[in-house]
Amino acid sequence: MSRHARVLGSASAVLLAGVAAVASAHDFWLVPDAFQLARGGTLAVEGRTSSNFPASLSAVTTDRIASAEVIGAAGRERIGVVGQGPSVLRLRHRPSAPGQYVVAVQLHPRSVRESAAGFRHYLDVEGAPDALARVDREGLLAGRDSVTRRYAKYAKTIVEVGEGARAWSSEAGHPLEFVPASDPSRWRAGDTATVVLRYRGTPLPGIRVHVDQATWPAMEAVAARQVKPRTVELRTDGAGQVMVPLDRGGLMAVRTIHVVQAAQGSGADWDTHWATLVFRAAAR
Repeated sequence: MSRHARVLGSASAVLLAGVAAVASAHDFWLVPDAFQLARGGTLAVEGRTSSNFPASLSAVTTDRIASAEVIGAAGRERIGVVGQGPSVLRLRHRPSAPGQYVVAVQLHPRSVRESAAGFRHYLDVEGAPDALARVDREGLLAGRDSVTRRYAKYAKTIVEVGEGARAWSSEAGHPLEFVPASDPSRWRAGDTATVVLRYRGTPLPGIRVHVDQATWPAMEAVAARQVKPRTVELRTDGAGQVMVPLDRGGLMAVRTIHVVQAAQGSGADWDTHWATLVFRAAAR
């Protein structure tokens, strides 16, 4: 093979890596079979991956799970049974006591080497215009043919098992996570719910947040991708809070992406953090 052909092949590989990364980039969220269970019940939660909440296009493989926990007022329990379906990750766990539980899953980070143009395109299509504006404003890609982007995903939901101690304010300890400012079990259609976005334990101001709202569907409708959520774009305030209007009852998700320059010597140029929180707003 000629040197010219090798160079072209290498450049094409970098470009394709960027295109493939964009094509495979989706939100990851946890959708429980039920938000309210009887005392002694078993949590059944699906990990779903797609760009169309709450449908799922592919299943996260079990080897990607960095941590999977249920967090109650008395402490944390590791999720004991993890399985994989055709397009979803399946989590099953019976808590040791009744009460409210935060279900939290963190995925291992992955790295992608892509062209500088591919990285810019990624920021554009994945809804990170603030990061893209900073890249352009500060010339952070000037003279770069390629960059290494490392991405990780974190998902949470909140489920009731009988009646007991509350856990909604418990933090999972994910690098990026949403924490409710009040008990989600009391959120009703017509309310405004307040959620705090934290990055490494500190409230994160000025970040774009998307809210997806879908009626609580039959599982067959989800599988057929017939669910078309209503999406609203908001932004966290100076205290890292986002005010979520609950226009109607149903299944809801708040999601965001936070892009930062990686620490020197960490093996990456950029870190991309994805976070979601799924809950149900009850009808009035």
